[in-house]
Parts: sequence; structure tokens; C-alpha cells
Amino acid sequence: MKPIPLKMRKEIAEDPFMRSCIYCDIGKGHECQGRVEWEHAFLFAGKRINEKWAIVPVCSYHHRGNGLDKDYNRYRAIIRADIDDLCKRMPTRDWRQIKKYLTNKYKSLRIEERDDRTYSVVPPQL
Repeated sequence: MKPIPLKMRKEIAEDPFMRSCIYCDIGKGHECQGRVEWEHAFLFAGKRINEKWAIVPVCSYHHRGNGLDKDYNRYRAIIRADIDDLCKRMPTRDWRQIKKYLTNKYKSLRIEERDDRTYSVVPPQL
């Protein structure tokens, strides 16, 4: 397995999004255990996709333990991706369908996409 390139590793380390487990956003922070690790959420052609959008921060429990939900990790990654770009560069996968499936599966979590490619959980309306 190829490691994350040093330049990208530095960029990721400076990104505030990458400092806490993505499960804290949906109220599962009480389950978090261990340090935050960077998981490659997607593979392409049998290799990890080494791009910022495809790497998500998860604690050890949600990365290697019983708390792992690979589809949720993929969802949090794909909502950060430029789907049109993926369809051009990696046309053998139906990226639009993958995003549609995952978005539909996790729509009840109400994670909001912003223009600057940051995301927040929308509080439920009372």
C-alpha cells in the first residue's frame, strides 16, 4: 500500500476537518476511542485513492473496531468530491450513482454541504 504523499499529508494535517472523528458530527462522539486516523474511504483499480476528498478522519474505534461503518465513511468522502471530475478521470465507476445511493442512505443525518467544501450537521427543526 502506498503511503499518503508528504505534500498531501502536510495539507491534510493543516485542515481543521481532519482533526476530529467524523462520527462526532452525528452524535456518536461518546463511542470514540483512540487517536484520529486517516482512512482511505475508496479504492479504484485495486488501489487506495490518494486524494484529499477520499481520505476521512476517524478514531481507532470507528476505523478498526466494531464502530466501523464503511458506507458512512464513503458518504463523508464523496460529498467532498467533484463528481464531474471523477467521472472524467475514473469513468469505469458510476460516481453519480454511488453519491446518490450514499446520500439517500444517510439523508436523515442532515449533513449540509457548503460552497467552500466544508460540512456541518444541520440541527433538527423544532
